[in-house]
Amino acid sequence: MMEKRDKESGTVLVLMAARNGEPYIGEQLDSILAQTVPGIRILVSDDCSRDRTPEIVREYEERFPERVRLRQRQRPSGGAAAHFLDLLSHTARMEEPPAYVLLSDQDDVWLPYKAERLLEQMRRTEEAGADGKENGRPPVLVHSDLTVTDEKLKVIAPSFFAYQKVSPQRCALPQLLVQNNVTGGAVMINRPLLELLKTPPQVCLMHDAWLALVACCFGKISWVEEPLYYYRQHGTNALGAEKGDAPEGFIRRMEDGSQARDNYRKMFGQARCLLELYGERLSEPQKAVLQAFIRLPGLNRIGKMAEILRWGFTKNTWLRTLGQMMMIGD
Repeated sequence: MMEKRDKESGTVLVLMAARNGEPYIGEQLDSILAQTVPGIRILVSDDCSRDRTPEIVREYEERFPERVRLRQRQRPSGGAAAHFLDLLSHTARMEEPPAYVLLSDQDDVWLPYKAERLLEQMRRTEEAGADGKENGRPPVLVHSDLTVTDEKLKVIAPSFFAYQKVSPQRCALPQLLVQNNVTGGAVMINRPLLELLKTPPQVCLMHDAWLALVACCFGKISWVEEPLYYYRQHGTNALGAEKGDAPEGFIRRMEDGSQARDNYRKMFGQARCLLELYGERLSEPQKAVLQAFIRLPGLNRIGKMAEILRWGFTKNTWLRTLGQMMMIGD
Protein backbone atom coordinates (compact mmCIF):
# COMPACT_ATOMS: atom_id res chain seq x y z
CA MET A 1 0.00 0.00 0.00
CA MET A 2 2.80 2.42 0.91
CA GLU A 3 4.70 1.82 -2.36
CA LYS A 4 1.54 2.31 -4.41
CA ARG A 5 0.70 5.59 -2.73
CA ASP A 6 4.30 6.83 -3.03
CA LYS A 7 3.81 6.75 -6.81
CA GLU A 8 0.82 9.05 -6.69
CA SER A 9 1.24 12.70 -7.61
CA GLY A 10 -0.85 15.14 -5.62
CA THR A 11 -0.83 18.90 -6.02
CA VAL A 12 0.13 19.76 -2.44
CA LEU A 13 1.82 17.45 0.07
CA VAL A 14 2.55 18.40 3.68
CA LEU A 15 5.65 16.80 5.20
CA MET A 16 5.64 16.53 8.98
CA ALA A 17 8.68 15.23 10.88
CA ALA A 18 7.36 13.98 14.21
CA ARG A 19 8.92 12.71 17.42
CA ASN A 20 7.21 12.43 20.81
CA GLY A 21 4.50 14.83 19.67
CA GLU A 22 1.57 13.30 21.55
CA PRO A 23 0.40 16.48 23.36
CA TYR A 24 -0.04 18.61 20.23
CA ILE A 25 0.09 16.60 17.01
CA GLY A 26 -3.66 15.99 16.81
CA GLU A 27 -4.43 19.70 16.96
CA GLN A 28 -1.90 20.38 14.20
CA LEU A 29 -3.27 17.62 11.96
CA ASP A 30 -6.76 19.06 12.43
CA SER A 31 -5.57 22.52 11.38
CA ILE A 32 -3.94 21.13 8.23
CA LEU A 33 -6.99 19.08 7.28
CA ALA A 34 -9.10 22.26 7.66
CA GLN A 35 -7.08 24.20 5.06
CA THR A 36 -9.01 26.05 2.36
CA VAL A 37 -6.91 24.42 -0.37
CA PRO A 38 -8.83 21.21 -1.17
CA GLY A 39 -7.26 17.78 -1.14
CA ILE A 40 -4.06 18.54 0.73
CA ARG A 41 -2.30 15.31 1.69
CA ILE A 42 -0.11 14.78 4.75
CA LEU A 43 2.88 12.46 5.09
CA VAL A 44 3.95 12.12 8.74
CA SER A 45 7.36 10.60 9.38
CA ASP A 46 7.71 9.31 12.94
CA ASP A 47 11.25 9.31 14.35
CA CYS A 48 10.97 6.38 16.78
CA SER A 49 8.67 8.16 19.22
CA ARG A 50 8.37 6.78 22.74
CA ASP A 51 4.85 8.11 23.27
CA ARG A 52 1.53 7.64 21.42
CA THR A 53 2.49 9.75 18.39
CA PRO A 54 2.38 6.80 15.90
CA GLU A 55 -0.94 5.58 17.28
CA ILE A 56 -2.48 9.05 16.97
CA VAL A 57 -1.32 9.37 13.36
CA ARG A 58 -2.66 5.89 12.53
CA GLU A 59 -6.04 6.95 13.87
CA TYR A 60 -6.02 9.88 11.43
CA GLU A 61 -4.82 7.56 8.66
CA GLU A 62 -7.84 5.33 9.26
CA ARG A 63 -10.22 8.30 9.29
CA PHE A 64 -8.65 10.02 6.26
CA PRO A 65 -7.07 7.19 4.21
CA GLU A 66 -6.67 9.30 1.08
CA ARG A 67 -5.11 12.24 2.87
CA VAL A 68 -2.98 11.08 5.82
CA ARG A 69 -0.17 8.53 5.81
CA LEU A 70 2.36 7.46 8.43
CA ARG A 71 5.96 6.68 7.57
CA GLN A 72 7.65 4.90 10.48
CA ARG A 73 11.43 5.19 10.73
CA GLN A 74 13.26 2.10 11.95
CA ARG A 75 16.03 4.02 13.71
CA PRO A 76 16.36 7.60 15.00
CA SER A 77 17.42 10.21 12.46
CA GLY A 78 19.67 12.12 14.85
CA GLY A 79 17.65 15.32 15.09
CA ALA A 80 14.98 17.49 13.48
CA ALA A 81 17.21 18.80 10.68
CA ALA A 82 18.37 15.34 9.59
CA HIS A 83 14.80 14.02 9.87
CA PHE A 84 13.32 16.73 7.62
CA LEU A 85 16.15 16.47 5.07
CA ASP A 86 15.72 12.69 4.89
CA LEU A 87 11.97 13.14 4.44
CA LEU A 88 12.54 15.67 1.65
CA SER A 89 15.01 13.32 -0.04
CA HIS A 90 12.48 10.48 0.20
CA THR A 91 9.79 12.68 -1.34
CA ALA A 92 12.07 13.93 -4.12
CA ARG A 93 12.77 10.32 -5.12
CA MET A 94 9.10 9.35 -5.46
CA GLU A 95 8.16 8.16 -8.94
CA GLU A 96 5.87 11.18 -9.31
CA PRO A 97 6.79 13.83 -6.73
CA PRO A 98 4.15 16.35 -5.63
CA ALA A 99 3.92 19.69 -7.39
CA TYR A 100 4.27 21.56 -4.09
CA VAL A 101 5.54 20.65 -0.64
CA LEU A 102 4.75 22.35 2.66
CA LEU A 103 6.77 21.66 5.80
CA SER A 104 5.04 21.28 9.14
CA ASP A 105 6.20 21.03 12.72
CA GLN A 106 4.17 18.69 14.92
CA ASP A 107 3.21 21.27 17.53
CA ASP A 108 2.09 24.35 15.59
CA VAL A 109 -1.42 25.40 14.54
CA TRP A 110 -2.06 26.68 11.03
CA LEU A 111 -4.56 29.37 10.18
CA PRO A 112 -7.14 27.95 7.71
CA TYR A 113 -5.81 29.98 4.77
CA LYS A 114 -2.08 29.36 5.31
CA ALA A 115 -1.64 26.96 2.39
CA GLU A 116 -3.82 29.12 0.13
CA ARG A 117 -1.79 32.28 0.78
CA LEU A 118 1.52 30.49 0.22
CA LEU A 119 0.24 28.81 -2.94
CA GLU A 120 -0.94 32.15 -4.35
CA GLN A 121 2.47 33.70 -3.69
CA MET A 122 4.20 30.62 -5.10
CA ARG A 123 2.32 30.82 -8.40
CA ARG A 124 2.96 34.56 -8.71
CA THR A 125 6.67 33.96 -8.19
CA GLU A 126 6.76 31.04 -10.62
CA GLU A 127 5.01 33.07 -13.31
CA ALA A 128 7.37 36.00 -12.83
CA GLY A 129 10.41 33.72 -13.17
CA ALA A 130 9.22 31.38 -15.93
CA ASP A 131 11.34 31.30 -19.07
CA GLY A 132 8.40 30.79 -21.42
CA LYS A 133 9.18 27.12 -22.05
CA GLU A 134 7.19 24.10 -21.03
CA ASN A 135 8.14 23.07 -17.49
CA GLY A 136 10.10 26.30 -17.26
CA ARG A 137 9.26 27.00 -13.64
CA PRO A 138 12.25 28.10 -11.57
CA PRO A 139 12.97 26.48 -8.21
CA VAL A 140 11.02 28.55 -5.67
CA LEU A 141 10.83 28.74 -1.89
CA VAL A 142 8.01 30.76 -0.34
CA HIS A 143 7.72 31.44 3.38
CA SER A 144 5.73 33.67 5.70
CA ASP A 145 5.71 35.49 8.99
CA LEU A 146 4.26 33.68 12.01
CA THR A 147 2.86 34.38 15.47
CA VAL A 148 4.91 33.21 18.46
CA THR A 149 2.81 31.70 21.29
CA ASP A 150 3.26 29.78 24.51
CA GLU A 151 2.19 26.16 24.90
CA LYS A 152 -1.44 27.20 25.41
CA LEU A 153 -1.39 29.39 22.26
CA LYS A 154 -1.29 32.63 24.25
CA VAL A 155 0.42 35.18 22.01
CA ILE A 156 3.99 36.11 22.95
CA ALA A 157 4.70 38.08 19.78
CA PRO A 158 2.24 38.70 16.90
CA SER A 159 5.09 38.90 14.36
CA PHE A 160 8.15 36.64 14.37
CA PHE A 161 9.88 38.94 11.87
CA ALA A 162 9.49 41.90 14.24
CA TYR A 163 10.24 39.85 17.37
CA GLN A 164 13.50 38.52 15.94
CA LYS A 165 14.29 41.76 14.08
CA VAL A 166 14.89 39.82 10.88
CA SER A 167 13.91 40.92 7.40
CA PRO A 168 12.91 38.43 4.69
CA GLN A 169 14.43 40.87 2.20
CA ARG A 170 17.88 39.81 3.41
CA CYS A 171 18.03 36.81 1.09
CA ALA A 172 21.32 37.30 -0.79
CA LEU A 173 23.83 34.45 -0.51
CA PRO A 174 26.35 36.27 1.76
CA GLN A 175 23.54 37.20 4.16
CA LEU A 176 21.98 33.73 4.29
CA LEU A 177 25.35 32.12 4.95
CA VAL A 178 25.55 33.90 8.32
CA GLN A 179 21.89 34.39 9.25
CA ASN A 180 18.93 32.33 8.18
CA ASN A 181 15.57 34.13 8.15
CA VAL A 182 13.43 31.25 6.88
CA THR A 183 11.45 29.23 9.43
CA GLY A 184 10.82 25.61 8.46
CA GLY A 185 7.16 25.51 9.44
CA ALA A 186 6.50 28.55 7.24
CA VAL A 187 7.93 27.00 4.06
CA MET A 188 6.43 25.92 0.75
CA ILE A 189 8.67 24.70 -2.09
CA ASN A 190 7.88 23.64 -5.64
CA ARG A 191 8.91 20.50 -7.49
CA PRO A 192 11.93 22.04 -9.28
CA LEU A 193 13.42 22.94 -5.88
CA LEU A 194 12.43 19.58 -4.39
CA GLU A 195 14.35 17.81 -7.16
CA LEU A 196 17.54 19.54 -5.99
CA LEU A 197 17.16 17.98 -2.53
CA LYS A 198 17.65 14.30 -3.36
CA THR A 199 21.02 14.20 -1.57
CA PRO A 200 21.02 15.58 1.99
CA PRO A 201 24.12 17.49 3.16
CA GLN A 202 26.43 15.88 5.68
CA VAL A 203 26.44 19.10 7.73
CA CYS A 204 23.90 21.89 8.04
CA LEU A 205 22.81 24.40 10.65
CA MET A 206 19.13 23.48 10.23
CA HIS A 207 17.02 22.12 7.40
CA ASP A 208 15.36 25.48 6.75
CA ALA A 209 18.76 27.21 6.48
CA TRP A 210 19.83 24.61 3.91
CA LEU A 211 16.63 25.04 1.87
CA ALA A 212 17.13 28.81 1.85
CA LEU A 213 20.71 28.48 0.57
CA VAL A 214 19.75 26.06 -2.21
CA ALA A 215 16.79 28.23 -3.26
CA CYS A 216 19.00 31.33 -3.23
CA CYS A 217 21.63 29.71 -5.45
CA PHE A 218 19.35 28.11 -8.02
CA GLY A 219 15.99 29.83 -7.90
CA LYS A 220 13.96 32.41 -6.08
CA ILE A 221 12.91 33.14 -2.49
CA SER A 222 9.61 34.92 -1.93
CA TRP A 223 7.53 35.58 1.15
CA VAL A 224 4.19 36.61 2.61
CA GLU A 225 4.43 39.38 5.22
CA GLU A 226 1.28 38.14 6.97
CA PRO A 227 1.62 35.73 9.94
CA LEU A 228 0.01 32.47 8.79
CA TYR A 229 0.34 30.15 11.77
CA TYR A 230 0.89 29.89 15.50
CA TYR A 231 4.43 28.84 16.40
CA ARG A 232 4.03 27.12 19.74
CA GLN A 233 6.92 27.43 22.20
CA HIS A 234 7.18 24.86 24.97
CA GLY A 235 9.72 22.94 26.97
CA THR A 236 10.55 20.31 24.35
CA ASN A 237 10.89 22.43 21.20
CA ALA A 238 13.96 21.58 19.13
CA LEU A 239 14.57 25.30 18.72
CA GLY A 240 12.75 28.28 20.09
CA ALA A 241 12.27 31.91 19.17
CA GLU A 242 14.26 34.44 21.17
CA LYS A 243 13.66 38.17 21.10
CA GLY A 244 16.11 39.74 18.69
CA ASP A 245 19.06 41.55 20.26
CA ALA A 246 17.83 41.23 23.83
CA PRO A 247 20.87 42.44 25.84
CA GLU A 248 20.70 39.50 28.23
CA GLY A 249 20.80 37.08 25.30
CA PHE A 250 23.82 38.80 23.77
CA ILE A 251 25.67 38.79 27.10
CA ARG A 252 24.85 35.12 27.67
CA ARG A 253 26.17 34.15 24.25
CA MET A 254 29.38 36.09 24.86
CA GLU A 255 29.93 34.55 28.30
CA ASP A 256 29.24 31.01 27.16
CA GLY A 257 30.08 30.92 23.49
CA SER A 258 30.05 27.13 23.08
CA GLN A 259 26.66 27.04 21.32
CA ALA A 260 27.53 29.99 19.08
CA ARG A 261 30.87 28.43 18.11
CA ASP A 262 29.16 25.14 17.34
CA ASN A 263 26.67 27.00 15.14
CA TYR A 264 29.49 28.70 13.24
CA ARG A 265 31.22 25.36 12.70
CA LYS A 266 27.97 24.09 11.19
CA MET A 267 27.65 27.23 9.04
CA PHE A 268 31.09 26.68 7.53
CA GLY A 269 30.35 22.97 7.18
CA GLN A 270 27.16 23.60 5.24
CA ALA A 271 28.99 26.08 2.98
CA ARG A 272 31.50 23.33 2.16
CA CYS A 273 28.63 20.91 1.51
CA LEU A 274 27.03 23.41 -0.85
CA LEU A 275 30.27 23.55 -2.86
CA GLU A 276 30.71 19.78 -2.83
CA LEU A 277 27.13 18.86 -3.77
CA TYR A 278 26.42 21.59 -6.33
CA GLY A 279 29.88 22.78 -7.43
CA GLU A 280 29.31 22.18 -11.15
CA ARG A 281 25.97 24.01 -11.09
CA LEU A 282 27.10 27.04 -9.11
CA SER A 283 28.06 30.23 -10.91
CA GLU A 284 31.60 31.56 -10.58
CA PRO A 285 30.45 34.50 -8.41
CA GLN A 286 28.62 32.06 -6.11
CA LYS A 287 31.72 29.89 -5.81
CA ALA A 288 33.78 32.97 -4.97
CA VAL A 289 31.38 33.95 -2.18
CA LEU A 290 31.42 30.44 -0.69
CA GLN A 291 35.19 30.13 -0.88
CA ALA A 292 35.65 33.54 0.77
CA PHE A 293 33.28 32.53 3.55
CA ILE A 294 35.02 29.21 4.16
CA ARG A 295 38.38 31.01 4.49
CA LEU A 296 37.18 33.27 7.34
CA PRO A 297 38.16 31.05 10.32
CA GLY A 298 41.80 31.02 9.19
CA LEU A 299 42.16 34.81 9.18
CA ASN A 300 43.24 37.05 12.03
CA ARG A 301 40.71 39.36 13.69
CA ILE A 302 41.44 42.33 11.40
CA GLY A 303 41.38 40.10 8.33
CA LYS A 304 38.03 38.63 9.35
CA MET A 305 36.50 42.04 9.88
CA ALA A 306 37.75 43.25 6.49
CA GLU A 307 36.43 40.20 4.63
CA ILE A 308 33.08 40.23 6.43
CA LEU A 309 32.53 43.83 5.34
CA ARG A 310 33.97 43.30 1.85
CA TRP A 311 31.72 40.36 0.99
CA GLY A 312 28.67 41.40 2.99
CA PHE A 313 28.73 38.53 5.50
CA THR A 314 26.77 40.71 7.90
CA LYS A 315 23.80 40.01 10.14
CA ASN A 316 20.70 42.16 10.46
CA THR A 317 22.12 44.41 13.21
CA TRP A 318 25.58 45.71 14.00
CA LEU A 319 25.40 44.15 17.48
CA ARG A 320 24.93 40.69 16.00
CA THR A 321 27.62 41.33 13.38
CA LEU A 322 30.01 42.40 16.15
CA GLY A 323 29.29 39.20 18.05
CA GLN A 324 29.94 37.23 14.87
CA MET A 325 33.33 38.92 14.39
CA MET A 326 34.26 37.96 17.95
CA MET A 327 33.18 34.33 17.64
CA ILE A 328 34.32 33.15 14.20
CA GLY A 329 37.41 31.00 14.43
CA ASP A 330 37.91 31.44 18.19
